[in-house]
Amino acid sequence: MSYLININDFKGRYRIAVSSFNTLKFQEYIDQVEQQIIIEDFGLSFYSDIEINPTKDKYQDLIKSGYKEYLLGSIYFYYQRDAFLSTSTGNVKINNSNSINVPDAMNGAIAKDRYNLGVNYYNKGALDFLNDNAVKSLLIKSATDLSGGLMFLEIDDFDYLYVNDVITINRVDYLVQNIDEINESVTILATGIKAGQKLIYLPFYDTYFEKKHIITPF
Repeated sequence: MSYLININDFKGRYRIAVSSFNTLKFQEYIDQVEQQIIIEDFGLSFYSDIEINPTKDKYQDLIKSGYKEYLLGSIYFYYQRDAFLSTSTGNVKINNSNSINVPDAMNGAIAKDRYNLGVNYYNKGALDFLNDNAVKSLLIKSATDLSGGLMFLEIDDFDYLYVNDVITINRVDYLVQNIDEINESVTILATGIKAGQKLIYLPFYDTYFEKKHIITPF
């Protein structure tokens, strides 16, 4: 299933007329393309987490940043390109295998316009959001040893940090065991961590960050 958008989001300028008979087929197409785009942008682990925790605030904020419109415009374009031709009656016609796999001139122009609209939202919103939140580098204010090899680290920012996320301190990766927002701290299984060191994590990337760049419209 799709996690950031669904069939009900295709309205207004992104409306695609689909008969009730073909609603399930269209939803399956949305699921497939959304998955493909997200994995290409962020990696398989990121998508797997969306499957489990689609309501995390970082995913909801990503949607609000303009990424949702980018997905809508892209899926609209690919749907038309792959020869699902919308008609005013709500029927959907699929070209046979001998047909050229592009929409007619009018549908093609509309499809490109919707894609470019989505790209515009990405370039003017989602791009800055992703680059601004790509790498979090926080100062450890205090570090306290607990029983069982655990350490209690006081930090001052928890944006998009969750239990079981990976953080890096002195080039060593640790798994977040607990987050205490009241006391502004995280608990990890570690020894030797000291105040003044940097805690780093990547909210939107699996293991590395490559700066996102402007997408060129058609």
